[in-house]
Amino acid sequence: MSENFVDKMENGEKAQFKVNHTLVISSSLLWIAVGILLYVVFDHIKAVNGTEKLILLIFIGFIVLRPLFRLLNLSPTLELSTEGIAYRGDFQAWDHVAEVKISTPKFKLFSQGKMLVYTKIKDKREMTWDIVAADVNLPLPDLEMLLLECMDRYKTEE
Repeated sequence: MSENFVDKMENGEKAQFKVNHTLVISSSLLWIAVGILLYVVFDHIKAVNGTEKLILLIFIGFIVLRPLFRLLNLSPTLELSTEGIAYRGDFQAWDHVAEVKISTPKFKLFSQGKMLVYTKIKDKREMTWDIVAADVNLPLPDLEMLLLECMDRYKTEE
């Protein structure tokens, strides 16, 4: 699979990754279920009045809508080229990328994990990006292998 992307980059094209719609929709459905549960629990409490219920509904609405806004992003969130990597428009050359590491959550129900990208700035290792699984339409282990392959192939200095 990574060969397709590397071949694409060798031909001068950019390997582009967009939002993972499946993860965004499943996460939104999970938050909808939690929101309904919260509303039902608070609705059955006798001390909650109409104003508090309205505030609760607005809060739950924001929690449910936040992940859905990722679906509005039509441009690629991650782009790879022979020159470097760009995440949400921020570019780093391969020479500056120091390490790529996957961080898996302890509680996997609400998060699918993220990839941490570290760069070297003035000989100091700093975390540049944390790419969440919903931001790319490729599994994170496959993306990690692809990034490591690109680092080996296109990095010119050590």
